Amino acid sequence: MSIKRFTIMATVLASLLLAGGCGTLDKMTKSAPWIVSSQERNFSEALQCLRTGNESGARDLFERVVDAPSVNGMTDEALFRLALLNLRNEDGKGELRAKAVLGRLMDEYPASIWARQAAPLAAYLQEAFTLRVKQRELKNLRTQNLSLSRDNKEMRQSIERLKQLDLELEQKIRR
Repeated sequence: MSIKRFTIMATVLASLLLAGGCGTLDKMTKSAPWIVSSQERNFSEALQCLRTGNESGARDLFERVVDAPSVNGMTDEALFRLALLNLRNEDGKGELRAKAVLGRLMDEYPASIWARQAAPLAAYLQEAFTLRVKQRELKNLRTQNLSLSRDNKEMRQSIERLKQLDLELEQKIRR
């Protein structure tokens, strides 16, 4: 929003407050569609950041929206979009944050269309997490298996040496 437009809106708001009294501010913000809350402004700016490819800016703005008091239809969508943005976070913790945000969305807004869309994504993330755990376990088992195979090979070689020594000892005793 430009400074000139903001100044004009602030002037109009001030004159309306002076003309109607300070007690009518709440009624005015509900009945005046041109007065935009900071949440709506942050949400709109976040969407604009997404359009321009500024994902970190969008993430910050969506976090402001979800940290503010809840607004149905806006906070739930912001939670969903924030979860998607967290998935692309490359610090290794993005999926965990995304799962937490999706969980919050499904807990706080169970009837929301965004919660219904979040459910399969949350299930997918859980399965991906389980798969990664299983892959780590498999890698550990392969490492242990390789170690045991080496130990078995060394033991077989030791047994063969012992057999050889035993044969040599028997031959020396017989002489």
